[in-house]
Amino acid sequence: MKVAFLSYSFGREKSSIGKYGWHLANELRKLDVCVDIFQTKFHIKTLGPPIFYLKNAFLRLEDYDIVHSNEGAGVFLHHPCMIETYHHDYKQPYDINSLTFHKLEMLQCHKVRHIIVPSFATKKALLRYGFKEDKISVIHHGVDHSVFRKKNSRVLLKRKYGILNHFVVINVGTFIKRKRQNDIIEALAGIPDTVLILVGRGEEEKNIKELTREKKVKLLHFKYVPESFLVDLYNVADVYIHTSVLEGFGLTVLEAMACGLPVIAYKTADLGHIIDNAGYLTNVGDIEGIRSALWLLYKNSDVRKERGQNAIDRSKGFSWSETAKKHAQVYKNALHQVWK
Repeated sequence: MKVAFLSYSFGREKSSIGKYGWHLANELRKLDVCVDIFQTKFHIKTLGPPIFYLKNAFLRLEDYDIVHSNEGAGVFLHHPCMIETYHHDYKQPYDINSLTFHKLEMLQCHKVRHIIVPSFATKKALLRYGFKEDKISVIHHGVDHSVFRKKNSRVLLKRKYGILNHFVVINVGTFIKRKRQNDIIEALAGIPDTVLILVGRGEEEKNIKELTREKKVKLLHFKYVPESFLVDLYNVADVYIHTSVLEGFGLTVLEAMACGLPVIAYKTADLGHIIDNAGYLTNVGDIEGIRSALWLLYKNSDVRKERGQNAIDRSKGFSWSETAKKHAQVYKNALHQVWK
């Protein structure tokens, strides 16, 4: 089987969407699926993806059995057996860019042979837009357990950053409004001897830093870190907090869990299924709920240890190899429909 994979973001050091493509392609190759990657080498802010999509319209892909479009990358391309991965509801948060992507993704999803989504929550969004259930397959993302794992270097790393006797909270994600890092800062305010590690960059960076100063929350900020260093930061932390109000899956949650971190998160995507007994879920915007869970983990090392071990155990149920096997089956089913 020969597959053309189209994705604006691609690579294990990229965003969650880029990591998804990278791991998927590598695991599919282990299954003797030939995967060729079509990606862009440049980024022009908000104009980047549309230019990439237009460029793809001129690709000659007749020799490929499957064209797999990631996040609308093949919207202007025609092929008899095209698959689309739709990550989350692009109609939110209702700004002009989101609405544009929503229109493009709806156009793409209507014309493809089959749609892959990373969560049941995303599937429900598509069902609300009128898509038939048998056109959608839910395939969760995985995690590389050889990379994301618990280490024994915690004390050395905490000493290195001068936070040896601190309770450490971490969040990884772009600094945009829907990620709601401000909610974490509000919840941490007043809890003594705490440090917040934020990994990310974006338009909300100035506001986030101003709020940490106002609330007197100690902050360690890293705009970008390589994957190996990200694993170290997960291992330094005591808890991972995820306050994004719109998710397709929440890959950073799974990565943190694989490193033994209990998780506090808003009830979005399929996080209830992923986290289960590895942490605590609150309603979106419930900052007091986050604070209560934080205090519980802050005061009880035994609870932290128990939830952390549960996190490792839960993460073992998600692997990129299993993700790839399910994708390969979708490809085979789609080809069967074409050949009938």
